[in-house]
Amino acid sequence: MAPNHGSEYDIAATERCERVLVTLLGDLGPWCDRVVLVGGLAPRYIVGSDPLAANPHVGTTDVDLVITLAVGESSETYATLYRNLIRSGFAVGEHSFQWQRIVDGVTVDVEFICETDEADPGAIYRPKQGTGSDFAAFNAPCAGLTAQDCVEVSVTAERLDGGGLSTVRLRVAGVLIFTVLKLLAFQQRHHNKDSYDLVYTLKNHENGPRAAGEVAARSPVRSEKSVTDALESLRERFEAPHYDAPVAYANFLADRDDHESRARLRNEAVAVAREFLAGAAV
Repeated sequence: MAPNHGSEYDIAATERCERVLVTLLGDLGPWCDRVVLVGGLAPRYIVGSDPLAANPHVGTTDVDLVITLAVGESSETYATLYRNLIRSGFAVGEHSFQWQRIVDGVTVDVEFICETDEADPGAIYRPKQGTGSDFAAFNAPCAGLTAQDCVEVSVTAERLDGGGLSTVRLRVAGVLIFTVLKLLAFQQRHHNKDSYDLVYTLKNHENGPRAAGEVAARSPVRSEKSVTDALESLRERFEAPHYDAPVAYANFLADRDDHESRARLRNEAVAVAREFLAGAAV
């Protein structure tokens, strides 16, 4: 399980993930145009990663990628993807949708996520199972909407295995679908980090959370029922400081005995969510 308090994260872990990301995308060939970055590494690119900022994002310990699965895809297509991952030095992790690389003596996980009606939400989906392809992805509601709500950024980092500095073009979840996915993840597992990632991204979005909401209102997926339902859940989860999402945000950042900071952070989370929802016209 990932760490659940901000003090357990450091910049070295995030930089390892970034190196894994650049290496992976550089080796996937055409598949790199069919993945979108979500999860705890995404805020680094959604709002920027100024190391001199007063409160920079704490980072992450793994990489989450939504992959677009096309109807009618051949089994060889997924078999090729699987082989490319192996050739790039990755190995299947504890779960079939996880891939791992050891970087500086530390294991970094890459998780593939998809959305399909051919498997239950939360289940592992194996395209072309039984046809020679072993590739698998975790089926998550709303994940497929990332293909319509994403932004493209350039990422530069040192490739693994002494491969030198490399720049890749990367699609990152837009602020609306990132918020939706983080809210759904929080509801499913109640990790403090999910609430933190959500609030941090909205709070530090260019021109603040209301402007983030205005960007969300213009998203091509804003009118999707699943998105509307998720935003209503966001309102409910952040309705008051004693609700679970603001409490999780405060618990992630504050020391257990620092009651003053915890109260301030709970109020901050509620205010950020309200501003975002106002901008998103919810």
